[in-house]
Amino acid sequence: MSSLHDYLQADPECRDLAMGAVLAAGPLLEDPDPGPLVRTLEAWVLDLAGRMPLPWSTHAAVDTLNHYLFQEQGLQGDRETFDDPDNVVLPRVVARRRGLPITLSILWIDVARRLGFDAIGVGLPGHFITGLRLDLGTLYFDPFQGGLPVGEEQAATLVRRATSGRTPFEPAMLGPLPHRAILMRLVRSLHARYLRTQAWDEAFWTATHLVLLSPEDPLPYRDRAFVRLKRGEVVEALRDLQEAIRLGPESEAQIVEWMERMKKG
Repeated sequence: MSSLHDYLQADPECRDLAMGAVLAAGPLLEDPDPGPLVRTLEAWVLDLAGRMPLPWSTHAAVDTLNHYLFQEQGLQGDRETFDDPDNVVLPRVVARRRGLPITLSILWIDVARRLGFDAIGVGLPGHFITGLRLDLGTLYFDPFQGGLPVGEEQAATLVRRATSGRTPFEPAMLGPLPHRAILMRLVRSLHARYLRTQAWDEAFWTATHLVLLSPEDPLPYRDRAFVRLKRGEVVEALRDLQEAIRLGPESEAQIVEWMERMKKG
């Protein structure tokens, strides 16, 4: 499987999250085949499986998982070159041993699930963490900080820092994100970088991947229309705006006004 389109056709719920993450950033790879990364993760899991505590202890098992990923394998948050697109490309994250909160979280989730844990992704405003669902509740961890445990107080601090205090923390923010939404957030982080740097060719494929991941949402079509205008593709931009109107009639007046201005030149 070598494209995000094929992956979504075969796995609409994006159950294999790591594979989806590779393909979501596939245009940045010479060979977008997720097989080598998956085999690396499988080897990690095989190594970890023999280290799980007996008698069983969930806390000891999580400690073993975190020690393996962040001490032995050396995964860490990239604070020095945070905006480097390589931080969004999972095979390069593994090769460099550095990544973003969301890419480190995807690796953590994938390995934890292969070990039998009910692992989830949690998209806090401005920061991404993981969770482990248990019978008595959910334990939260921050892979960007070496798997550090996160409670509500720590989560509130993360949100406050990431948003400069603009967004108040609410416990509902700790709810799990569907895998497809995790991939959306991953691609959107790349898309925002390309918009800031006016890299329109790259912004075009990220916008297209956002459309693939959320085809019933008008926003990705509006995003792609903007990029297409910057690329001089007026007819295609109008087509995307028309689709955005069909999917989100509440924004029709604003989009129609924009379209009329485009037609006038």
